[in-house]
Amino acid sequence: MTEEKVERVPPIEERTLPKRDLRKNPYRILVTGSEGFIGSYLVNYLLNDMVYKDFIIDTLDIKNGQDIGDFTRPDIRHDCVIHLAAFADIRNSLDDPERFWENNVEKARGLFKYCEVNNIRLLYASSAGAKEWWLNPYATTKKVNEIMAPHNSVGMRFFNVYQEEFKSRHDMLFKMLEEKTATYLTRHKRDWIHIDDVCRAIARLIPSTITGIVDIGTGQSTSVIELAEAFHQGDLPIKEDTPGEPDELCADISKLNPTGWYPTYDVLSSVRMHPGYEFNPNYAKGNKSNESTELETPQQEGKEEET
Repeated sequence: MTEEKVERVPPIEERTLPKRDLRKNPYRILVTGSEGFIGSYLVNYLLNDMVYKDFIIDTLDIKNGQDIGDFTRPDIRHDCVIHLAAFADIRNSLDDPERFWENNVEKARGLFKYCEVNNIRLLYASSAGAKEWWLNPYATTKKVNEIMAPHNSVGMRFFNVYQEEFKSRHDMLFKMLEEKTATYLTRHKRDWIHIDDVCRAIARLIPSTITGIVDIGTGQSTSVIELAEAFHQGDLPIKEDTPGEPDELCADISKLNPTGWYPTYDVLSSVRMHPGYEFNPNYAKGNKSNESTELETPQQEGKEEET
């Protein structure tokens, strides 16, 4: 009678980035969804960071003809995979749940298996919506990602990510308010986190020993109405009926604190003090610096594109 093989879960010290001579064999990171909103900022951040600038950053994105569903084990071995390729849109997921399941769950299985079998650290995009995953099919796919993720992984629950200077995705509420294209407001409260803080958080998570689910937000919620008022658009009509969307979302960042990470931007200050907005006293046309929005110390989600 043969003895049944029991799957070995590697101890935590074997699950972070391996130790080796980086001059001869530098670390290699794969970023999927590298042309999306978060992905493109992250790649640029890593390439310009003192810690990561000598890493080899490989990318994969549907905009370059690379479908995550076609992923096969590459000839080279990655030390870390950051999976950001997914559809992100609550409303469209309600209209076409099967399409979201296929893209966000089924097409991710090969990549997740690659990381599991080869003991590669995996950081993947989850969503704040996974807290109430039953409300809409998009949130459900993110919850399933968390369940199917390998042991050596981090599910990054992104809250409402934004960037000033009209650089957020065109279908995100923050940019709609910038462009004055928002047609209504809701009574929702959201945790708005700046793209720079998101990239800093991911950079801290890559070499850490943290696994499991991690909230990436500020730990403070701001209502949609407050944000609109900061943009001088608080008079927009209020939409009361918002099926599939939670009333309030706020991150618990205690799991990130041991890494030394903390949020450095406040969303209302970002709007009220940014010199690129004409309603501000310090408005300077053509001057889009962002020096004064840092602290001293979507859920109108995006359309079907990679985060």
